[in-house]
Amino acid sequence: MMTPTQKAHYEEAVKHYSRAVEIRPNFALPYIYRGDIYRKMGEFDLAINDYTEAIFWTRQPASAYHGRGIAHGAKGDIDKAIEDFTKAIQHEPDYAEAYYHRGHAYVTKNEFDRAIENCDKAIRLNPDAADAYLVRGNAYSSKDEIDLAILDYNKAIRLKPDYVEVYVLCGNAYSSKGKVDLTIANYTKALKVKPNYAEIYVLRGHAHLLKRDFDFAIADCQKAMKLIPNAADPYITRATAYSLKGDFDSAVADCQKAIEYNPKAADAYFILGMAFDNKGEVDSAVESYTQAIKLQPDYLNAYYERGNAYSSKGKLDNAIADYTKAIELVPRPRPSCVPVYISRGIAYSNKGKFDNAITDYTVAIQIDPKCAVPYHNRGNVYLLKEDFDSAITDYTMAIQLDPSDGAAYASRGAIYGIIGKVSKAISDCTKAIELRPDEPIFYHNRGLTYFNNNEFGRALEDYTKVLKLDPNYAPAYYNRAMAWLHEKKWDKAKASLTCAIDKGADVTVVFSKDY
Repeated sequence: MMTPTQKAHYEEAVKHYSRAVEIRPNFALPYIYRGDIYRKMGEFDLAINDYTEAIFWTRQPASAYHGRGIAHGAKGDIDKAIEDFTKAIQHEPDYAEAYYHRGHAYVTKNEFDRAIENCDKAIRLNPDAADAYLVRGNAYSSKDEIDLAILDYNKAIRLKPDYVEVYVLCGNAYSSKGKVDLTIANYTKALKVKPNYAEIYVLRGHAHLLKRDFDFAIADCQKAMKLIPNAADPYITRATAYSLKGDFDSAVADCQKAIEYNPKAADAYFILGMAFDNKGEVDSAVESYTQAIKLQPDYLNAYYERGNAYSSKGKLDNAIADYTKAIELVPRPRPSCVPVYISRGIAYSNKGKFDNAITDYTVAIQIDPKCAVPYHNRGNVYLLKEDFDSAITDYTMAIQLDPSDGAAYASRGAIYGIIGKVSKAISDCTKAIELRPDEPIFYHNRGLTYFNNNEFGRALEDYTKVLKLDPNYAPAYYNRAMAWLHEKKWDKAKASLTCAIDKGADVTVVFSKDY
């Protein structure tokens, strides 16, 4: 955006060049110079008219074609821009700027290889052309060749150390590779060159979020708010920081402020939904996610989170529909899809559609074979289908990938108990307890294994531990009573059965057995 001073300077320049045109209407240079000023002012049609006039009056029209190409590109007429850059090159084959501007136009058309070819030519003609490296870096970035993009951005910075935009692009590239410290470093360098660049404070705030430096993120957003008081983005980012800090009320307030400033800010509704979700206000969360989707129909994360909200309410068909939509929005499976397949697999499993669940977990494994969760969850489904061998295989793989997964040890131990491999069952249950010593069900499962192996004393120890951790765990009272009966401790068995009944357990089976 032009400052008032710049605007006054440009208007004065236009007057001077207009007088030159009046004096010599058949002289090309004043048209070119005035066209350049009009272009900087955003008056692209006036610029195009001047460049066209210059082309008519000169036998060396390369710079006029070049300027007109830039103006056409600024208007979004990319094909016309490419046509003019090409004519400029035809008239002046060593015109480096025309090559990299044509490269930029090809980037806009998603013709990245042609863009790179043009920038290569520009760099051969002028190795110090910082913009050529910038444009080629953008082309590489668009091709997901991030390392090459970073090399070009850094080269552009070395040639032009005050090039703010390239610091930002370089920071973005590092961010896409997960190199957060380098991301922040580049944004910080940009701010040293241009301290009042509000948008960079917001970007750096995002980077601080990735490092879980929430207070730094909040501080950056507040700096941006001072520079652009009525902008939505700083509030959205600060809301994210508050939400991740667990301050959901402040997150809600910031999202509502962002929506006040920009009612079409889909991200504000999305973060608002997540804050409501964390507050346990699931209906409000669903409404917010729905509004985000209305504003941005391809909002993958909004479908995913709304699916999670529906799932938490038991609306499994709605959840599955949202997960399916999220999957459809991705042209080809990639690691970011894994949580969606896992969540849809859970929803299918909860509906009893075990084969669908297995399919989803299998796809997740194919996308990311080193992710433990889909192996664990698929093992759970195989257990429900009583396919014990497949379940054990999956739990074993989950444990190899994540040795801290206590639940996988516990579930595998339960299966070993079912199929009579007592020592393996006890070993797995014990390992699960070591990893998660405050989990009642792990002690309960080991107690069942000891009981079935006629080790009633050890079973009693485990059941008693369960009840210390969770005094309302009815099955532990019932099973402890069973152990007391086998030990012929009638009074203790009666007391434990009474507690089981009080907790809602069905104990009628006890009276059909002899002890």
